[in-house]
Amino acid sequence: MGAIFQVLVGGPTHNWPHALRTGKLDGRWAAADRGALRLLQLGYHPELVVGDFDSMTLAEQESVFEVIPKIVEKPDQMQTDLQLLLTTLDENYDIERIDVYGATGGRLDQLFSNVWILAEEKFTALRTKVRLIDRDNVVTFFNPGTHTITKIPEMKYLGFMPLTPVTELNLLDEKYPLAAWSGNPVSWSSNEFNGSINHFSFETGIVAVIQSRDSDENDA
Repeated sequence: MGAIFQVLVGGPTHNWPHALRTGKLDGRWAAADRGALRLLQLGYHPELVVGDFDSMTLAEQESVFEVIPKIVEKPDQMQTDLQLLLTTLDENYDIERIDVYGATGGRLDQLFSNVWILAEEKFTALRTKVRLIDRDNVVTFFNPGTHTITKIPEMKYLGFMPLTPVTELNLLDEKYPLAAWSGNPVSWSSNEFNGSINHFSFETGIVAVIQSRDSDENDA
């Protein structure tokens, strides 16, 4: 069985799921930059932190560096903290799954960057193991093939977002089916499940699947 990591990057805390904000998410943790400090303050114990650490004071850096086993400093700005974090995990562990928190909300440039990172060729094998999670959304990523998706009970909507040009996208048994669509990146939003398990397929490209709910339905 591979390693399952939970990862915190720099998004606003109000977008975190309730279980994260209250220190109730068990498991192995890694963080980007100031995310490590936030995790320590909540009682989590990350194994790895990456970044240039310019968002922390020297005193905060010392408090993080003395308790986290593996520190990876970002050498330049040619990659984001999340890119470096995913690469480091991929190179050092046999990964089964990575759940990323703090990748949404706040600045839109960072949001789109965090989504399109998973379209990079170097993450081909890793992308299907990554989920981006916040209080109202769970984003998963798929390579070509026929796929089964399971409804997350608290989520209502289902979106399909090709991140690259795709061919022969079929939404097979969703509320609003789609047959043999090919085209450039777009967002097929506001679909819904029929039952608790549905299926879709496509022949080429990369597709993100988003399960979501309206923000006024979330927990406090």
